[in-house]
Amino acid sequence: MSNENKDALKKKKKVHGRLNINLSKSEFMSNNESRSNRLFGKICLFAGFLVLFCLILNEIGLFRIAPQIMRISCIASAILFFIPFILSYIFKQKGEWVKYFMITDILIVVIMLYSVLSYHVMILWLLPLVSSVIYFDKKLVNFATFTTIPAIILGHVLASKFLLLGDDPLRTVEAALLYGALPRIILFLSIAFVARQITKKASKMLSNAIENSNEIGRMTNGIQMVMNQTQHLMGTRDMDILAGRLGANLTDLLTLMLNPDRKPTGAVGVLDGDHFYTVDSEGNPNNICRDLGDDIGFEFNSARFKLRKFVEGATSYAEGREGFINIRFYDHGKLTGFAVFRQDVEPDDYSMKEVLNIYTYSTTSIINNTMLTFDMFRTQEQLAYSLAVVSENSSQETGQHIRRVSEYARIMGKYVCDSDEQLETFRIAAMLHDIGKLMIPKEIIEKPGRLTAEEFGIMKKHVIYGRDIIGNAPGDVMEMARHIILHHHERWDGTGYLGVSGEDIDKFARYVSVCDVFDALLSRRSYKDAWPAQKVYEEITSQSGRQFDPSAVEAFKKCYVEMLKIRDRFPDDENDEENLVSTNSQVVTAETDKLESHEEQKRRALPKINVDPAIVTPISI
Repeated sequence: MSNENKDALKKKKKVHGRLNINLSKSEFMSNNESRSNRLFGKICLFAGFLVLFCLILNEIGLFRIAPQIMRISCIASAILFFIPFILSYIFKQKGEWVKYFMITDILIVVIMLYSVLSYHVMILWLLPLVSSVIYFDKKLVNFATFTTIPAIILGHVLASKFLLLGDDPLRTVEAALLYGALPRIILFLSIAFVARQITKKASKMLSNAIENSNEIGRMTNGIQMVMNQTQHLMGTRDMDILAGRLGANLTDLLTLMLNPDRKPTGAVGVLDGDHFYTVDSEGNPNNICRDLGDDIGFEFNSARFKLRKFVEGATSYAEGREGFINIRFYDHGKLTGFAVFRQDVEPDDYSMKEVLNIYTYSTTSIINNTMLTFDMFRTQEQLAYSLAVVSENSSQETGQHIRRVSEYARIMGKYVCDSDEQLETFRIAAMLHDIGKLMIPKEIIEKPGRLTAEEFGIMKKHVIYGRDIIGNAPGDVMEMARHIILHHHERWDGTGYLGVSGEDIDKFARYVSVCDVFDALLSRRSYKDAWPAQKVYEEITSQSGRQFDPSAVEAFKKCYVEMLKIRDRFPDDENDEENLVSTNSQVVTAETDKLESHEEQKRRALPKINVDPAIVTPISI
């Protein structure tokens, strides 16, 4: 096999996944040829020893053939018989020429033996033909057939000339040809015809078996990919992320199933509220959908599509027609998503259709669950927003503190969160870290100067109050918020509010703790002035392993510059420019000198909500 073919085979095996059975017939025949060569070699090795055994029998007088002639013919025949074994086993020769050489080799042996032993070895004329059948190669069977016929004639002529056997009845060339070669050729041709038909039938069965195996492998690999992809989709709660993943999944699936050398182009849309969020097959957002009342319309690859928003009793389906693959996702007749790819599919491509149907059915439930999860998450988000706004309005001094800590968490969260979804959960949950201060009297929160021991004891209770306010509210945001609220005043060395230390402190609370202290030190309060940015940086880094988790401090170092910018974006007083820190602060640490500025990530600003002052009046204790 050439290097190009080997590379193509490797590529194909890589594309088709774990089951490396997707071989063409030519590739299978090439592999079978090597195995058949070795089998042929073993047959010849056995025949060689059998000839030598006959020589021994002649030497001890059991056979009565001229010793000298018998020795020469038997030893020469054995050597020729051993050559195929040496070629296939010792030198491991491959290639089309090997099998033709071995057929020719044993024909020479048969001619030689027949010249000496005549009709006693007549059955040997079938050896080349029978040996060729193991290759499932009709051309080789034809070669063995049409080279054996002249070999039979030549063998009979030589046998009649040498007359080494006294009991040979065919003593003239004419008799040998007429009564020996001719009937044996006729008999041989009838056997050859049967062998050729067997080879033809076996070859066809082999082709079907390879095709079926490849189809099974293709379908199995497709189903395996669908299973992996659906697992990857589970847990997604943002429709834009889901749309991008669906586009990538379908691109990979169609590439695997149809054409490993060319990626298909397509578009995917999922219902996001009251509109469809659409992306192309590369995951890039586009805006191809148009609202047509009861329908949505879009144009893709110069083809126009119109889809009904609601079809009574409709279920999800996939179909290939007019050069496109169309997939529709429905939930109780309501269109929740679609996909269209520019790709031709053969009408009888059963595997492709089945894999697409499996993908469609499994993905439908994921889209529907994602929509429910999305709605639940947004409900939690709105609840968090509302609580945060109430908390903001309860104190003029800490009004923007909650908002800034949430944004700091978004920046630092990439070093502790495992996914974009978890990062968004962390950002929202961080807003609620001080929600318990709603239960602390305002005179304590805004008291100028240091709190008394009794007042500080009351202040420390805000972590318990905050946890109780959240209570058993369901959802990922509230679950994470409960731990952050309870542990954000814990210290790494165990000297915090509740005495929890080290790894026992909730990992998200450790990062919020850094964010909280960073913002508090940079801010002016009734009991203190704002610290300079450089002093804040030095204080936090000096507390690594004491007040703060060292990992959180390392993340803080990397995010410091961005956090300063966030601090200035949400000042406590929009008209107060004295506390702007990022524009006038010079960072002198080696770590932050290496930082590069990044584009601001997409963020959702807290809405301004007018709240009745009566609602936010702190409750006296």
